[in-house]
Amino acid sequence: MTSELMKTNSEDRCILQMQGMIIIKKIVKMEGVRPLEENVGNAPRPRFERNKLLLVASVVQALGLLLCLTYVCQHSHAPEVSLQYPPIENIMTQLQILTSHECEEDSFILPLQKRDGTMEVQNNSVVIQCDGFYLLSLKGYFSQEVSISLHYRKGEEPFPILKKTKFANSNVVLKLGYKDKVYLNVTTDSASCKQLSVNAGELIVILQNPGGYCAP
Repeated sequence: MTSELMKTNSEDRCILQMQGMIIIKKIVKMEGVRPLEENVGNAPRPRFERNKLLLVASVVQALGLLLCLTYVCQHSHAPEVSLQYPPIENIMTQLQILTSHECEEDSFILPLQKRDGTMEVQNNSVVIQCDGFYLLSLKGYFSQEVSISLHYRKGEEPFPILKKTKFANSNVVLKLGYKDKVYLNVTTDSASCKQLSVNAGELIVILQNPGGYCAP
């Protein structure tokens, strides 16, 4: 679409330039033939001066037309360049129901299953491939009160995202980097987590400022 607009604008400029040259040519012709009363008492102008002006106007008009045609031909055959941007890092995961071997204690990692997006889940962790600020959104309803901490980097303190509540609707922005892994650690007051269930639970991770370093 950009090339078509450029082509249309260049054609319009060529038409205006040609019209201007024609007007100049007409003016020169008109100036070459003056009324009889204006010529009375004046010395006759040499005829070659009028012919010279007409020749100059014709040459300028021809050069302008040639330049316009060259410009139009070059841009009409130029390939259209479409800007392509890499997809923004994102993922939507679903919180899974715990199995018996995953909930032997009152503290455990919440299972995640990928639903959509460009990022991947490995061992119930969202793998970070690009540096930047990420929006992390946790939603869902738990059958009992839970406390959830968000882990993302080895050696860093986890981020407490929920504390003793059944309803999750939390959003947080964290600066993450390549090789970080995001996972949710759940703590319950119950002696066993086998009775814990979650409805409409999801964790969404979206990169907010693309353009930083990304792993190849």
